[in-house]
Amino acid sequence: MPPKPSIAGKLDNIQGDIWSKGFPKYYETYYFFSIKTPLLNEKNLFSQCLKNLSTQSPRLISTLRMVREDHNRISTRRKEEAIKQGIPEKRVVLPEIPMSNALIAFTIKGLQAIQAGLQDDTSLRLTDVAATDPAFFAGMTPKEVTALLKDPDQDTWDPLFRSTEIHGMLKIGGSSKGKVEEHLKNIKGVLKHGTAIDDVFQDSPSTPTDSRVDGWTRPNDRGKEHFGFEDGISQPLMNGIDEQEPGTNANTDVNMYTDPRLLIVTGDTKRESSIPRPPWMENGSFLVFRKLEQNVKAFEDLTEQWEKKGCESKEHMGAKLMGRWKSGAPLAVVNFYTEDSKDPDKAKEMNNFIYENEVCPVSAHIRKTNLREDLTENDKDPRALRTKIIRNGIPYGTDYKGNENNTKLTRGLLFACYQAHIEDGFQNMQVNWSNDSTFRTGHPGQDPIIGQVAQKSRGVNGDLETFFNDKFGVRQSVKFQQLVTMKGGEYFFVPSIPAMSDDLGMT
Repeated sequence: MPPKPSIAGKLDNIQGDIWSKGFPKYYETYYFFSIKTPLLNEKNLFSQCLKNLSTQSPRLISTLRMVREDHNRISTRRKEEAIKQGIPEKRVVLPEIPMSNALIAFTIKGLQAIQAGLQDDTSLRLTDVAATDPAFFAGMTPKEVTALLKDPDQDTWDPLFRSTEIHGMLKIGGSSKGKVEEHLKNIKGVLKHGTAIDDVFQDSPSTPTDSRVDGWTRPNDRGKEHFGFEDGISQPLMNGIDEQEPGTNANTDVNMYTDPRLLIVTGDTKRESSIPRPPWMENGSFLVFRKLEQNVKAFEDLTEQWEKKGCESKEHMGAKLMGRWKSGAPLAVVNFYTEDSKDPDKAKEMNNFIYENEVCPVSAHIRKTNLREDLTENDKDPRALRTKIIRNGIPYGTDYKGNENNTKLTRGLLFACYQAHIEDGFQNMQVNWSNDSTFRTGHPGQDPIIGQVAQKSRGVNGDLETFFNDKFGVRQSVKFQQLVTMKGGEYFFVPSIPAMSDDLGMT
């Protein structure tokens, strides 16, 4: 049997957020920039800056090894504090350990701007990328893409994402706002902000500064998104960095171990054409960014229908829509069929399960987006085996207080996911799984959390319909206005560190 693919030898080449754990962070900014049109005698100015950025010491763009070391540093400190305080590690509240990490990514327009400044104006082979990765090449903004994803019309997006000038993005996460701001300032200095790059002069509420959108973990509910559910529990794991430790808890889902070629581009990664990808793309990944506004009041009002819909409680109805209780405990595990876990720490670890019946509805968010089935190449969805993404976003906005009337106070998720092929990853999951009312069997309805339908009119969301069996086994229809609204986004490519230095960068 051939050895399983591993990324163990690539930890210094791959950018550090492309991992199940991602950047350790309490605060994160997404800074969007344009590459300025250079003067004739400075044609390759940005490429020079990019090469300098990739070779900085200490590094400003983080590698997987650096991010793993930061997580290990936190883990070691937690163990020490647990011993010192005589309490379990999970109960330790650590003081800030100052740190920050950064990633850089480019849109197709950004790569075209870089290509224009290189001595060989075909060296990046971007025409081949149009064949191998047409979703990335098209971007997220064309009307046909909006129609495919069932996204709102672009004129309803936040002004920042209506801009045609987004060439690149810096994703910087850290232990505090101060650490993130300092890191961003340092990178902008190396990239010669104002000369080689510039801001995108549009905003995205609720971030007051143009050209960026900021997020932070919720102070009183760290790890939870704004509907109140534990987030980021089930992630693809990769050999070479996500090593299973001896005596691993039996609740750990070993089936989440994923071929890295589905997440990180290699010569073997699936593509839409027989044409090979340009070699410089190897060890990179495609990043999908979407700003998702959540209507928390509408979700709370919907789950107040719990008795009418034959559920045990308001929380039980929420679990039927999500597929997990707010603690993270999966509805599909017998102990949690009708009530949440009494131990939130254990609930988050309870991840080794399959869907054997409809206790967890077929349309529930986690079931729509992670099938947990024995799939084959002959599956009715030919992409199903390859539909894997790593999610490393963060909430934004203020917490919902339950009684506000100020419509300017918005909140949601800055969604960021990585995959080696957008068509197989995000696009298939959104279009053919979450939005499709007939996927997976019968007519279960749309994903009630991220499912999308066409808007009724400009700025007015359409209605989703989802189904589940109530406590008496009676099939219930739940129809409601879409709870999550896409406010803008884009497709990016995250190059490897060597590609930044040797292919996109130049002296």
